[in-house]
Amino acid sequence: MSETAQTAPLTALPASAAITAKSGSNLALAFRCLPPEGRRAMGIFYAFCRVVDDASDSETLSAAEKKAELSFWREEIRRAYVGEPLSPLGREMAEIIKTYLIPPDPLEEILNGVETDLTVSRHADFASLEQYCYRVASAVGLVSIEIFGCREPRTKDYAVALGMAFQLTNILRDVKKDASNGRIYLPLDELAQFGLTEADVLQGNFTPAMRRFLRFQRFRARHYYAKALRLIDPADRPRLEAAEIMREVYQTILDRLDAVDGDVFTQDVSLSKLGKAACIARAIRREKKAEPLPPPPKRVLVLGGGFAGIAAALELLREGHSVTLLESKPALGGRASSFREAQSGEVLDTGQHLLMGCYDETLDFLETLGSREKLARQDRLDIPFASPRGFSRLRALPLPAPFHLLGALWRYRELGWGDRLAAIRLALRLRAGQRPLPEETAAAWLQRWKQPARLVTALWEPMCLAALNRGLADSAATLLATVLQRALLASGDGSVLIASRVGLSELLEPGAEILHAWCGGEVFKGAHVQKLLFHDGLCVGAETLDGRTFRADHVVSALPWSAVRSLLPAASATAARCAKIPDSPIVSLHFWLDRPILEEETLLLGFLDSPLHWLFDRREITGETSKLGHAYVAVISAATAEAAQSTAATEEEVLRELRRFLPKAVDATVTHRFLYKARAATFAATPDVEPLRPDAATEWPGLWLAGDWTATGLPGTLEGAVWSGRRAARAVDAA
Repeated sequence: MSETAQTAPLTALPASAAITAKSGSNLALAFRCLPPEGRRAMGIFYAFCRVVDDASDSETLSAAEKKAELSFWREEIRRAYVGEPLSPLGREMAEIIKTYLIPPDPLEEILNGVETDLTVSRHADFASLEQYCYRVASAVGLVSIEIFGCREPRTKDYAVALGMAFQLTNILRDVKKDASNGRIYLPLDELAQFGLTEADVLQGNFTPAMRRFLRFQRFRARHYYAKALRLIDPADRPRLEAAEIMREVYQTILDRLDAVDGDVFTQDVSLSKLGKAACIARAIRREKKAEPLPPPPKRVLVLGGGFAGIAAALELLREGHSVTLLESKPALGGRASSFREAQSGEVLDTGQHLLMGCYDETLDFLETLGSREKLARQDRLDIPFASPRGFSRLRALPLPAPFHLLGALWRYRELGWGDRLAAIRLALRLRAGQRPLPEETAAAWLQRWKQPARLVTALWEPMCLAALNRGLADSAATLLATVLQRALLASGDGSVLIASRVGLSELLEPGAEILHAWCGGEVFKGAHVQKLLFHDGLCVGAETLDGRTFRADHVVSALPWSAVRSLLPAASATAARCAKIPDSPIVSLHFWLDRPILEEETLLLGFLDSPLHWLFDRREITGETSKLGHAYVAVISAATAEAAQSTAATEEEVLRELRRFLPKAVDATVTHRFLYKARAATFAATPDVEPLRPDAATEWPGLWLAGDWTATGLPGTLEGAVWSGRRAARAVDAA
């Protein structure tokens, strides 16, 4: 075919108005907020994008014809810069190029992007996909802001980030459609991280792994949306109304993807014309109000890779910031982590942690990490207890709160009728808003509310030990009251117990590392912070033991109180407060027996009138059988004495108690044992400590605190840790 034959149909293409009208795109409505000359220019540019994209995606043209058509437009754009285009649309492009001083690079990149679709149907990694998104979306934004009249340098970064967000949303919306055309825009190496293959995408296998994978992809898209919003320069804001209208449309599509949990294989998430029009109207109203813009993106250094630190980091990533996370241990988790025990080769936790259904922040956090499927959950509260009086169960009825608890008390044989009535009176007073005094111990509070001795021993003491890691005698009554309100009285679902079926570090890994990497963040394990860096009264970073320096705009310390006080100036008020916070230990004996010792299958067994508090059946938790025998974990809370005594003495004490209460344990043989002493498992949750717990802000701008030990209003639990991390992130976000 001659060059004349190739170019003749293209030079005869209609002008932009006809192309735009034929496309029927509702997004063109966004241009109506522009002045007439800007509206016309965007119509021309949109028509150009439409023509080259249609050429690439045409189902009627051959591959050679597609390449020839794109080659024509590449030359036509070059001719437009010298004033000699051949087509009506080319002449219009020459006009807006001259009027708005549009640089050639983004137009060239747009052509490179659509040409990529001729030969590339897979992207090996995100670097490849990112380049593609830049070309087909960010470059479009870079041209658009020239037409909008934007002049601030930061607006270019805004256009790049928003283009990335738009194209990632398009990709997630069109997974099924693209797969039907043999294309996969999802990075293949990221699919492999979730155990997925090309076939899973092409065949539309919406498995749990695919659901998690797509949820992570949406998290990254939201990172770019938030980042773009933070990059709006106030001086250019009035000129970006059209772009922000388009943001409303695309974010609504992303919201609809969330609503169907990413299932684009069976669900339609596209917007109707009416739906798009509603988005446009909503965006116009919002822009007219000119609500305050969020601060620009920040570089944030998070110290500590436990639940608090990772919760802070993920919140910051989602809000568009750049995050570096440092963790001193080889695995994430902090004080709630796991490790591989050398002799058994099994993964053990540093402490047997339980969640509850009322842990809303933690469960949402684990959902973000894709770890909810790794949890074992009761259908309702069910705790068996062993005591010198025999066995009994605290098992809730499948009724709404507070009636579920009435059923549990009714059938709990450790209590008499007077005990049950007293417990109900306490519950009613709590529901009525009556709270303990700030300086009151739990024991004094319960005595003031006339709780019988047996009720205290059989119910309130075990709950206090489990939640506060202290006995009633010196625990803060305010914290125990909060636990009772949230865990027992709020809802039936709130009282259920939840355990991790995997090691605690695996709950956090690899999800935390993946989300950091996908959003441009970094995670450094084995990075022990030895020094905080200050300059002119500001905290500007940290230094690790190996001499590495990490600088940032803000630092979030999610380290324990003991570590924080060693990093701060000794004369500071925060260091002095941290120095006054005592530790409260927990001792856990992991042991393996040659036979089972429990009468029935249960997640855990509580002990009353005993120095041993809890026994966990690891097979019930993990669903796996150990090669060493039947695996159990015995837990002693508030274990000040046990933490100080020898390992042999603690083992003897645990085994003696097991044989005292469990007949099957009498003849059982221990095949292996491992004792873990968490000397600083939690802070001491006493009334004296409550006023010492600091807020997120410190006396140094740029330094923020997170951790279950900070002023959360909760005891030292995973829920308190996650909530504190998110609170610190919000403080950084607003600073």
